[in-house]
Parts: sequence; C-alpha cells; structure tokens
Amino acid sequence: MKKNNSMQKLLILLLIPIVTVLLGACSDDKTENTQAEKPAQAKHAKLNHIDQGEASDSVKQQFEKQFAKKCVTRELKNSINKDVDEKRFTDSCECIAKKIAEDLSDLDAEKYLQEHEDTQTLEIKFDHAAYFCLQSKPQPKGPHLFGKE
Repeated sequence: MKKNNSMQKLLILLLIPIVTVLLGACSDDKTENTQAEKPAQAKHAKLNHIDQGEASDSVKQQFEKQFAKKCVTRELKNSINKDVDEKRFTDSCECIAKKIAEDLSDLDAEKYLQEHEDTQTLEIKFDHAAYFCLQSKPQPKGPHLFGKE
C-alpha cells in the first residue's frame, strides 16, 4: 500500500514540471508566431490580390522568348553534339514555354521576367508542360547488349 502511495506522489512530482514546461513553451511560441505572422499575412494577402489576374499577351510572348532561350542554353550546356541537339532542344523548349504561358499569371510572369526567380507554380507548370510536350517525341534507342533487342 505504501508503495502505491509513494509511486503516486513520485508520478505527480514528475508530471507537474513536465506539464508546466509544455504549457509555458506552447504559450511562448504562440505569441512569437502570431507577431511574426502578421506582416507575412499582410504581404501574402497583397500577393494573392496581384496573383488574380492573367498576364497580358505581350508579357506572355516576352516570357515565352526568354524562357525558351534559357531552356535551350541550359540543355546545350551538357550536350556533346551542340549543332544537332540545338534544333531538337529549341522545338521542345518552345513547346514547353507556350504550354506554360497559356495560363500564366501576372505574378509569375513578373517574378520570372524582372526578378529572374522561378516560383513553385512555374515549376509545377513546367513539369506538366514537359510531360505534355515530350511524351509524344520518339526516344532514342539505348545500346543493344549481347544481341538482345
């Protein structure tokens, strides 16, 4: 009986500091986070307001040219036969740029053209456009090993 009583007292003595630390830590983090989130939320609200509109046709054309140029340059960097690969990369990159520009927002265009920054939305659109543009292209055959096709 005394063991149970002493175990209960020990358990209570251990739980009190743990609960105190947890409650104190939670309240401190919450006040810091809310103070830090207020400017971020205001900035995010402004960005969402800007993001509503779609880019104009002239901005889309400018985006397509710049995106395709950077894409070809990036792909040719690792190419062995630059003369042959340039035409193939140009076609693919232009297709990807056109597909991305179909629903390009003002904010994404501004960040890419002026700040030279890729947004997460552009990365997602790039993956979708690359899949769309490259899925129908014939892939080069790999080497034939040991007479197997």
